[in-house]
Amino acid sequence: MRGKYMNLSGAEEITSCRLILRPDEKCSGLETFIWTILLKEGRKIIGHFKAQYEPEINKITLQFALDEVWQNKKYMQEALKTLTDYLFEKTDINRVEAHCNGKNKKAVAVMLKCGYQLEGQLRQAQSFGSDGEKTDIIWFALLKTDYLRKKAMADLTVDGLVITNYRESGGLPLRNIMRLPEKEAFLLAERLSTATTSRNDRYGDYFERYYQKRAATEKWLYNRFLEGGGRPKTMHPIYFVLGEHSGFQSFFGNQDKISIPLSHIDDMEVSFTPRDSMHLRSMGMTEGTVWNKKQFFRMINDSEKSVGEFIFDLPGLFHNPGSYIEVQLWNDAYLADYL
Repeated sequence: MRGKYMNLSGAEEITSCRLILRPDEKCSGLETFIWTILLKEGRKIIGHFKAQYEPEINKITLQFALDEVWQNKKYMQEALKTLTDYLFEKTDINRVEAHCNGKNKKAVAVMLKCGYQLEGQLRQAQSFGSDGEKTDIIWFALLKTDYLRKKAMADLTVDGLVITNYRESGGLPLRNIMRLPEKEAFLLAERLSTATTSRNDRYGDYFERYYQKRAATEKWLYNRFLEGGGRPKTMHPIYFVLGEHSGFQSFFGNQDKISIPLSHIDDMEVSFTPRDSMHLRSMGMTEGTVWNKKQFFRMINDSEKSVGEFIFDLPGLFHNPGSYIEVQLWNDAYLADYL
């Protein structure tokens, strides 16, 4: 299934623990594919997938159905995971998406459990039932980069977690411009506006607004951290991401990074937010979104997900799928070996 048009001619069946996904060539074409879902035992048909392929975008839109008698047995979850693995491992597909009726809680649960990211909710966007009730459409998707990143995180453990600081070209490592007197901060920003990757995105004409937003964000972070029992040694933390995120290296155009084992840091001297803290505050998500390490680890444990799954999925729950968890370090003593 490679090339401009995917071709199912001669494709083999896909098998999982309990199921077989059989390609139906008679109902398939250059851009539409059907897989029949069968039980391995007895080869009884219990459902199907329909995939619409868009070669110009290199994406597939999935539809799926399972006979009612076979529901609530995790068959669809198993089938969707099997097909997802196949599409990303054996084909060149970049994006797999699906949407469902907002009232279909089972389909929503299946998509989330299979790692698909919630991308949006279209309110009252379709009619449902004989009375034409208006219902929402819930949209999910998974990119190949998402799939590969999540796969690479599969064996993460709490004890093995690190926090990573990425340095942009021309920037200063492990510094926070908000620690400078305001006049000095603006003078430094003027120099950085021509020397760094961010340039005008942060340090140029936008810096006055950035400075105001960053100051308000750090005041909010500091107060919320204190309320949760945190013991900050500074008013202005140094920022990291949890684990690693290749997007920063791509944006900054270099491999400069510093990683610190999270196990080396006191529970009450580091905090976490589910996405970029300044964006989080700008969106009004200011309650219950700043956690110390003890609180954060409790959330992982309570989620009943693997460590990697939890870290990957959390930003998506705050409207930023495929992104990163921000980490704020409130004690410079941990930086001494890296400066």
